[in-house]
Amino acid sequence: DHIENVHHTYVTDNIPILLEYAAKVAEVHGNEHPEVIEINQLLKAVSKELIQHMDKEERILFPFVKKLLQTQKNSSKAPPPPFVTVDNPIRVMEYEHENAGDTFKKMALLSNKYTPPANACNTFKALYAKLQDFEQDLHQHIHLENNILFPKAIRLEQE
Repeated sequence: DHIENVHHTYVTDNIPILLEYAAKVAEVHGNEHPEVIEINQLLKAVSKELIQHMDKEERILFPFVKKLLQTQKNSSKAPPPPFVTVDNPIRVMEYEHENAGDTFKKMALLSNKYTPPANACNTFKALYAKLQDFEQDLHQHIHLENNILFPKAIRLEQE
């Protein structure tokens, strides 16, 4: 529940703001700073992917993991998964995590580690600050899933 309540909520709350800022900065400053046009395009793509990714987790993977936890508490038999093994959707999620991380690395590179130009307007500064915060939250989010939740789900399924 922590991942959904904290990190998924953070993503859904912040994506619309980031998209608005990125579009505005690209439109206003794209001629002078062409990197913001590419950042805008990358952000649009990764935002769509993240929303779809979280939807799959919330509809398919997380409910099954919750059932596994419940069966462990009750010392009962795990229900059959809606997939062959929990490892299958986990591998897909990890692949998607890697893609999102790569996109943010590219945006960090394009933006000189989210450093706005000296003459940047407030929206430009806010965009880079929010992108940096978003990337940090995404790293924490991915760490919790890849290194804690997913290995635990695999262990529970095998028990």
